[in-house]
Amino acid sequence: MTRKTVHTNATRTVCMLVTTDMKNDPRVARHAETLGAHGFHVTVICPLSDKTESHEFRREYEVIRPRSTIREALSKVADRRHLFSIVSNTETASQKPYAWINLMSIAASFLTTQLILMRTAKKQNAQIYCSNDFDTLLATIFAAGLDRTIVYDSHELWPDMMLVPEPVKAMARSIEKVLIKRADFVITVNEFIATELASRYSLNRVPQVVYNCPRSDSVKLHKRRTRLKIALYQGLYAPERGLENVVKAADYLLPDIRLVFRGYGAIEQELRSLSTGRKNVRFEAPVKMSKLVSAATEADVGIIPNLPTNLNNYLVSPNKLFEYIQAGIPIVACDIPFLRKVILENDIGVLFDYRDPRSLGNALNRATRNDTLNRQRANVASVAKKFSWDAESTKLLKLYENVCCPTRLDQ
Repeated sequence: MTRKTVHTNATRTVCMLVTTDMKNDPRVARHAETLGAHGFHVTVICPLSDKTESHEFRREYEVIRPRSTIREALSKVADRRHLFSIVSNTETASQKPYAWINLMSIAASFLTTQLILMRTAKKQNAQIYCSNDFDTLLATIFAAGLDRTIVYDSHELWPDMMLVPEPVKAMARSIEKVLIKRADFVITVNEFIATELASRYSLNRVPQVVYNCPRSDSVKLHKRRTRLKIALYQGLYAPERGLENVVKAADYLLPDIRLVFRGYGAIEQELRSLSTGRKNVRFEAPVKMSKLVSAATEADVGIIPNLPTNLNNYLVSPNKLFEYIQAGIPIVACDIPFLRKVILENDIGVLFDYRDPRSLGNALNRATRNDTLNRQRANVASVAKKFSWDAESTKLLKLYENVCCPTRLDQ
């Protein structure tokens, strides 16, 4: 692909850092594409993987992926699955040293990644540097130096979600408290995390909230003609997402409901084994990131079963919420703050107790009855534009325009 010529000035150059390989990172991609489409020259710096190329031109922005054989070697040594033994004491004493070796390997890989990203980003000589999450903040600060603007997009309460002992988490929070003060502007994904960041780190200004919504592209809504009601979980099969309870909820469903899992992940085999004998559970192949919304239109309701195992998971705003909204389907979700706020304020779904499969089964039964389903489908349609990237990108652009031409942002 040939990059189109973009005429910019020095104040409209942006360098974004992220530790994913940008193969599937919709928030960073939308962020970069939006800025690029509005006159900013945007470069994203991220690690190289075996599925990506070192240099890639995308619509409206460029991706540079530096390679490091040292980082790759360390990543292969580190096995994150065994870190759990440090926290939970589930492993034997002889296995503990192996877990600590993994922790040190991950730490070394993290620091090596910081160095590689920093060196490459510094060469861009951008006027604005954007850090995506805590794991790029240190590299961003060094790349920016003392005279460039730093935007910090905190997608998560990153230290809280780390699978490490509490003293390590506390140390990470202490480091973030120092580093975040260097950021000129802080963005995050919802108002609950924004409030927590402002309180935790004594910020002078509450972070700007930019929801991680998909674009409101015209999606043809699926008109279902079968008597069966499809309850869909679409996404990664990972621990702490409450997926085991979704399978168990099959025991409490009305006869016309089918549970559909569409995705992949580390616990897929466990879920398939758990579903044995439950004929109302079906597994389907995953779809591409760009097809998530259109694929979800085939369902009647979407399920969000996350377990609030830490503060980050408790305050989270899952991408699935917005994907289901854009797909035009009501949501059956665990009762945590952000989901409760959006779902109840707009009457677009039913909440359940994340600890109880029976509660989930009952919620699915209520949500799929025609009177509730038809009312909430209409409500979802009415708020689709409100919860879309078209609306959220306006907030992002306003912030960057104020970075380039400061006005009344502090008021």
